[in-house]
Amino acid sequence: MENLRQVLLDGLVKKGADASSLPGILRSLAKILSADPEINPASANAKLCYLGWQEVKVDYHLLQLALACFESEHGVDPATFAENDRRRQALRLRAVTTTPVALGEA
Repeated sequence: MENLRQVLLDGLVKKGADASSLPGILRSLAKILSADPEINPASANAKLCYLGWQEVKVDYHLLQLALACFESEHGVDPATFAENDRRRQALRLRAVTTTPVALGEA
């Protein structure tokens, strides 16, 4: 459901999210929704603000879209999304290899 994910990302950007912070916002939303799938927008916005995402304000429709996106991509539990995303980031970091440079060679 790549189209559903793109609609979610576009909606978050329209609500004030910076494109570079979308992975973090999605992780936070996944954790919030896994703790309480029936959370109301005001509470979700308060939690996002507490987690450092003051720039984005979600509404009911965006929360439902996020829940549907997480469920379609990772089964019923949004927490699985957060776990898989962490795993993907760890694998990307592990793939980056650097070789030591002797002093004076740089």
